[in-house]
Amino acid sequence: MSNCCLETKCLQCCKETNMILSNRDIKKITKFGYNSAVFFEEHHGWIQLKNTHGRCVFHDGNKCAIYEHRPKGCTLYPVVYDTENQRAFLDDECPHKQYFPLSKTEQQQLNRLVLTLQKERAERIQQKKSPAKATTKGSKPRLK
Repeated sequence: MSNCCLETKCLQCCKETNMILSNRDIKKITKFGYNSAVFFEEHHGWIQLKNTHGRCVFHDGNKCAIYEHRPKGCTLYPVVYDTENQRAFLDDECPHKQYFPLSKTEQQQLNRLVLTLQKERAERIQQKKSPAKATTKGSKPRLK
C-alpha cells in the first residue's frame, strides 16, 4: 500500500487525539486561513489539537482537511515517543503499523520534535510566571 491510511480511510489516530502542536505547526496551519482558537487548546503548557465529535477538529469523518499540511506529529505517526523510557516506538493502537517501518531518520525527527515541544512548553510556562518579561517582537513593554 502506498498510503494505507488514505486507502483504507483509517482514522484511528485521529480519534480522541492528544496531538501536541509546535509553534511551527500553528503558524503553518494559520497560514492556510484557520483561526488558532478553533483548532487548539492549552493544557498545562502543552498546545494540543482540539477534538470535535470524538475526532480531530480537522477530520470530518472521511478525510483530514489539512492532510498535506498536517502537524509534524501527525506526519510521523504511528511513530510515538515514550517519555518514561525516552525512546521512539510504533503505537500499538495503529491497526496498520506493520506498513510503517521504524527508521532511524523518523526516530531522530521525533526526538528533535519532542525537544522542541518541551522547550516551547517551558517558555510558555515561564511567560505565565513572569508576564512583564514576555514581550513579542516589535512590542514595547508597558510602563505604569
